[in-house]
Amino acid sequence: MTKKTSLAFQLYTIFRGFTAPMFLFISGFAFAITTIKYVEDYLKFSQKFLKRIRKFLFITLLGYFLHLPYLSLKKTITESNFETLSVLFSSDVLQVIGISLLILQISLFLLKDAFKFSQLSLYMGIFAFLISPFLFMIDFAKFLPLPISQYLNTFNGSKFPLFPWIGYILFGNYIGYKFISASSSENSELFLNKIYKISLLALPLAFTLELVYEKLFNPNQFLIYSSPFLSVSRLSFVIVLFYLVMKVEKNVNLKVHPLQILGMESLFAYVFHLMIIYGSPINPGLSLSAVWGNMLSYHIVFAFFLILATTTFLISYFLHITKQSKHHLVDYIKYAFVSVILLVFFINPY
Repeated sequence: MTKKTSLAFQLYTIFRGFTAPMFLFISGFAFAITTIKYVEDYLKFSQKFLKRIRKFLFITLLGYFLHLPYLSLKKTITESNFETLSVLFSSDVLQVIGISLLILQISLFLLKDAFKFSQLSLYMGIFAFLISPFLFMIDFAKFLPLPISQYLNTFNGSKFPLFPWIGYILFGNYIGYKFISASSSENSELFLNKIYKISLLALPLAFTLELVYEKLFNPNQFLIYSSPFLSVSRLSFVIVLFYLVMKVEKNVNLKVHPLQILGMESLFAYVFHLMIIYGSPINPGLSLSAVWGNMLSYHIVFAFFLILATTTFLISYFLHITKQSKHHLVDYIKYAFVSVILLVFFINPY
């Protein structure tokens, strides 16, 4: 049995393929839950609205920061070439979340109607999945600025361009809105059961259509990556898993809810695990990728995954508990850390 046909590798591939869609779907769902509850505050230039805009801009800029080639503004400007700029402006999960939630927040503000907003989110999600293959036929970097073209496909190194990944957030937002609406009439269980059954039917159908699509048209890797059938199969799997997790959490009386805590501290958890695995301008040579590269077996990689997942949860749990008792202290530490990093970035010549 070769490494790539081993059970460990297959489990790793499956998990890797669904973590991003799950993370994005939950981001959209959580946006709807937290927004509809105070919807009137987001229909005007309120403090809540402006705070949201600042938060989503921060998430987007944080995504770019993690791609910086050097922790120096001077060196970034003077020594960057097309390759380093492609990495800097490449779109990752944080940019997808930041830009997508900005679009949703501004759309709600302009529409002034939560129902129309939810319908727009559904139609935009469908459009994002359907338009993606056409966007993956064009090298936009030839006639668009790199910071824009990197959002449209993977041609120049973006791991998660806006398309098709924005679709998961849009569908998550739509389902979150419908869930809140159903909860007001005590039909939330019925609604979740309905989308669960629809997803169970859609999953094998979309998966089969994807196999037929690949067999008949023999598409290249870009068209496979952007296939609407692949996107729908992933979305269906995510909804099924989401439903099952919610059922388990409801029926099992846990003192600590791991998914809830990781959800509340998802930004920290995501950034922390990226820095450990791939590094960042702060720790460019001190990451698993930099130290070991592709030299580890899949069994060792899986062991590292379990250790990293446990460590990330424990730190997230500690951060969550600390925030509850010393919220202002955590804010001061966060602002001080960001200020120091920015100062180093602007004054560091190397």
